[in-house]
Amino acid sequence: MPFPNSSDLGPPSFTLASIPGLEAAQFWMAILLCSMYILAVAGNCAVLFIVKTEPSLHAPMYFFLCMLAAIDLALSTSTVPRTLSSYWFNVTEISFSACLIQMFLIHTLSAVESTVLLAMAVDRYVAICHPLRHAAILTNAATAKIGLIAMARGVLFFLPLPLLLLPLPFCSSRLLSHSFCLHQDVMNLACANTTPSVVYGLTAILLVMGLDAILICLSYVLILKAVLRLASWKERLKVFSTCIAHICVVLAFYVPLIGLSVVHRFGKDLAPLVHVTMGNIYILVPAVLNPIIYGVRTKQIQRRILNLIHNTRALSVARDKTGVMSLNSTAFSHPSYFLLVGIPGLEKHQFWIAFPFCLMYAIAVLGNTTLLLIIKTEPSLHEPMYLFLAMLAFTDLVLSTSTLPKMLGIFWIGSGEIAFPSCLAQMFFIHTFTSVESGVLTAMALDRYIAICHPLRHSSILSVPVVVGFGSVVLVRGVLLVSPVCFLLHRMSFCQHHVISHSYCEHMAVVKLACGNTRASYIYGLFVAFSVLGFDIILISASYTVILRVVMRLSSTEARLKSFSTCASHLCVTLTFYVPALFTFLTHRFGHSIPPPVHIVVANLYLIVPPMLNPIVYGVRTKKIWEGMALLFQRKGT
Repeated sequence: MPFPNSSDLGPPSFTLASIPGLEAAQFWMAILLCSMYILAVAGNCAVLFIVKTEPSLHAPMYFFLCMLAAIDLALSTSTVPRTLSSYWFNVTEISFSACLIQMFLIHTLSAVESTVLLAMAVDRYVAICHPLRHAAILTNAATAKIGLIAMARGVLFFLPLPLLLLPLPFCSSRLLSHSFCLHQDVMNLACANTTPSVVYGLTAILLVMGLDAILICLSYVLILKAVLRLASWKERLKVFSTCIAHICVVLAFYVPLIGLSVVHRFGKDLAPLVHVTMGNIYILVPAVLNPIIYGVRTKQIQRRILNLIHNTRALSVARDKTGVMSLNSTAFSHPSYFLLVGIPGLEKHQFWIAFPFCLMYAIAVLGNTTLLLIIKTEPSLHEPMYLFLAMLAFTDLVLSTSTLPKMLGIFWIGSGEIAFPSCLAQMFFIHTFTSVESGVLTAMALDRYIAICHPLRHSSILSVPVVVGFGSVVLVRGVLLVSPVCFLLHRMSFCQHHVISHSYCEHMAVVKLACGNTRASYIYGLFVAFSVLGFDIILISASYTVILRVVMRLSSTEARLKSFSTCASHLCVTLTFYVPALFTFLTHRFGHSIPPPVHIVVANLYLIVPPMLNPIVYGVRTKKIWEGMALLFQRKGT
């Protein structure tokens, strides 16, 4: 039966909280929340997949971990998508029925998670204090029953919360203090006597979360007593280390929960930002941290991840050998596949290294897509500087997307094989759009030079057709200069060794696998690098030399700072692009003493850090983009 929402029983809708005074910053906060949500979904799905596919992990501890992962997925999914729509598209209205359903899911799943954490504490107690009886007490059937009891307990204790709110009348104020519906938050908007709801809410919290916390503490008191009876400190540390992951997860759940409860009941005078931040931390932080903590601390999960990577790579090597054997034994041959190894020397840690890379990729895609949307929809931004910025955003999207998905496949599932044509295509996109980005940065430096040194002629010199012409020239330059690189490699023969010690197909990494004379390819690669990066760096340096001379002629320090501050964003973006680019280029050719992991990590960061930082730098530093974002939200709201 649907929840009634007539005016005598409840308001037709509530308004989810924004952050007063920080409405413009909500967009960037939403990018952070979305990135954390993606990490939470990826991490918890990985835990479920690993435990499901590995028979040796079909034990109580890992079944409880699966329950925890499923709860975190449900809890975050019931709130974060709605929060993101509120922050990004200003969709702040939520119906009375939907609010009660969301409230029920949040409190019920929190209760279930608390019970599962208690069950995991009991599992640790039995494993340490009664190790010989552990398998007999905590069977798979007993574990399943505990999961069902946890679910039933959560439903029975927290189903009355929305039912108690149904008959209450609500005042004209419908503004919640969070971006999702919590019981205490909705109850505060009621006009009638809320004593029964308050009493029952406190009782349910104390009987579920409070009792669970006490029992968890009691379990660890007994565990400590048993551990301290052991003879040596080495044995004590070894035994207690099996509890570290669970203790961290318990703290990650209960600390935000207690903080949120304290803020709700005693923090009425606190700023709204504190309420909203605590609510988001309570929902997302445990979901993000739980799979990371257990993945880092649990050898069985790490071993399963390594087995998956090893099996996938073994399959790819077998396919590679089959492909090589099928080729004619002529002097002119191509391999069927190359094998990308990721980060040599850090194979055991690649699974966890992938999470920050995935987070940076998500931020890069969201940030650059947002820039393109804002510049496209706001006519006041159709100026040379912002058109160049749109080109930069598009280039960053292509550059990161041509490498990061494959890189994450290598890190997470060991999918290192890449067909020879695909490798050449990836190489073409990487080097072409690196050249394009360098050209766009040069054009932006010239734009700053004309704006400062010839302000009256700026609009006549840099008209829209001229800007489009600049973009076309740098794209054609990149295609014409990089295409021969791929053609030269296509004409080479390759040895039986087809393993690329990299995370993507970089020109010199592939050249090193060729059997014939690679001098032509090596020299042409140097020529392209110096023709593009060298020429562009000289032009940018010359532009800023002239700009500095003009700025230093101004009479006051304030005028100098104001004029040069218009170049700060471009300088930051230029440094984030050229510093890792030059490091990668030089170490490939001359840095043989640099450890391979350092070289590969910097090369990977070179392709993801600029796309991630560029929209943030320009978004923070450019007032017109803030204003364009505000106008976009206003239109979405109306």
